[in-house]
Amino acid sequence: MLSPNPVVRLEPHSLYISTTQIFARHGAFHWIIYVTDADGKATTYQWSEQGGTPGLQAEGVDIQELHPVTTYSSTNNLTLAFFKITGFDPATPSDKIRQAALVAFPDRGYPSVRENRQNNLTCRTWALKVLRILMDGGWLVRTDIPEVIEDIVKKRSMEVEGNLESFTESVVADI
Repeated sequence: MLSPNPVVRLEPHSLYISTTQIFARHGAFHWIIYVTDADGKATTYQWSEQGGTPGLQAEGVDIQELHPVTTYSSTNNLTLAFFKITGFDPATPSDKIRQAALVAFPDRGYPSVRENRQNNLTCRTWALKVLRILMDGGWLVRTDIPEVIEDIVKKRSMEVEGNLESFTESVVADI
């Protein structure tokens, strides 16, 4: 019997990007970075509304430990896929990841989500900037650029979204 919320097994010492379905917007996804420790327990890093400062910022960086990782979030959002980003240095100190997450958008955002979108501040552009910071720091070594990762994540997420009638649990894939 299938679990109503299958646990997703992520590899230890790894970096992932997950895509969560945004309802009523085909092809649009919420992007979250997951970093796992030696035991495979995850810390999530995301640009979201709950990370903002009321009255000053509509959105900001939200960092949480998460165990176990499941197909559906605590708010019942469906995570379509987890993409393991190859080339991540497992010796990367967690404070370097946290710092990259916090400085990816130096202006920290605007008072409204609409202003953030008008200025291209999204969870996707934030995640790509975090990847670039990790690459520039030598913590993520790849021969491609974040925009190539973006294209793969978007394409594969749309494929999963297009096959929801046969969906049973989140896809986990290396890129």
